[in-house]
Amino acid sequence: MALSAGLAALLFPSLREAVGIATPDRAAMSASKRLFDAALAGEASSGFQGTGLRARTPPEGWEGVVYSEPEGQCRGRGIYLVRSGSVQPLAITAPHRGADRNTGTLAAQLFLESAAVAAAWNSAPRSPTATCPHAIDLAKAPEHPFTAFALSFARRHPKGRIVQLHGFDRAKRATAATSEAAMIISNGTMTPDPALLDLADCLSVVLDPAPVLVFPYEAKELGALKNAQGQALRAAGFAGFVHLEMAGDLRQRLVDDPALRERFSSCLQGIPG
Repeated sequence: MALSAGLAALLFPSLREAVGIATPDRAAMSASKRLFDAALAGEASSGFQGTGLRARTPPEGWEGVVYSEPEGQCRGRGIYLVRSGSVQPLAITAPHRGADRNTGTLAAQLFLESAAVAAAWNSAPRSPTATCPHAIDLAKAPEHPFTAFALSFARRHPKGRIVQLHGFDRAKRATAATSEAAMIISNGTMTPDPALLDLADCLSVVLDPAPVLVFPYEAKELGALKNAQGQALRAAGFAGFVHLEMAGDLRQRLVDDPALRERFSSCLQGIPG
């Protein structure tokens, strides 16, 4: 779907607005976990102290709450959506919007068009630039609200699925197979489980003839072995982490094609085709 101007402005503030990067400590992580635990349980929370986040009512699109830094602040704590009412135990996340073009927009579309309970993405750039020196790579940030959000989701939905959207450049791949892939799917380990393989099969059908490769069987790179959220979730006993690396043309097709996106979303939600 096309995001309205008001919703896009709320969800996607300019990454150049980052004025410094917050460095969460253990207390901030604990506060963020309490906040997201309450939100995902459908409970109103006033416990924002120590998190650097505030609740904001979305202007349209769903019944729920946006959690972000107060207006005028931008220290890289991220943006989080939580839906109320009937939900699917699915979270869609994009830690590198901006650097991985279209992943932030795609995460928002998938959330709004599905019954996914939550979504999240970065609010500061992944890498510093001359015009925006303040940056953080959320996929390498074990102590961050983005990781606290993932852990809270896992506690609330222990049999659920949290999907992390990424983008890759075919020209930079190490092998012919990965340079021709449309998607590389992994669970952040060397041993994909049956649920991941079933998801890969579903996505292969939906995206056919575009190749969907499973790490490490068909692709030897981009397996998310050091992904901070994947590591934290596995340490907590959660097996539903899914890491999707997508080529640029696939990301563009998914953003532009509602029918393709619906079929893609059905795979993520585990809905039979």
